[in-house]
Amino acid sequence: MLSTLILLGIFLLVSLYIITKTLKERLIPNPHLPPGSLGWPLIGETLNYLGTCLAGRPDWFLRDRMEKHDPQVFKTSLFGETLAVFCGPAGNKFLFSNENKLVNLWWPRSVKKLLKSSLVNVAGDEAKRIRRILLTFLDPDALKRYIERMDLVTQHHISTLWEGMLLDNLLEKKS
Repeated sequence: MLSTLILLGIFLLVSLYIITKTLKERLIPNPHLPPGSLGWPLIGETLNYLGTCLAGRPDWFLRDRMEKHDPQVFKTSLFGETLAVFCGPAGNKFLFSNENKLVNLWWPRSVKKLLKSSLVNVAGDEAKRIRRILLTFLDPDALKRYIERMDLVTQHHISTLWEGMLLDNLLEKKS
């Protein structure tokens, strides 16, 4: 009986916390955040975003929010995180010209869990170091040296694994 009351109390406290946080975010918007909608509590607008992605048109999600709120920047809630989404050349210029000054690379917890330790998750000085290494490896002169080899590998791959497959598939569909 006591354990049931404790569980009920914990459930009520967690529910009260979620409700007050949600009401606070929706009724008293932060003046430092851009206009936008946070969607459902906890879920946010994740389902809408995933729906447009499954339809092969994630740009619909962005265009809809840009029309409703602001074509330059809007707020939303995706994957349990409140985000500011910058759109257009001015927003991109702001983000990329102020990296590690006014803006820091950040990923939602869910993305960090999915990608674990990969180049995408690296930020700060480590990101600068890796970017410098990659840029020396992928500079135009280096790419020119690799093009012939990449072309040979691609031709070999197509001739051994794909040659004739397209024609065979088309003939099967006509039958």
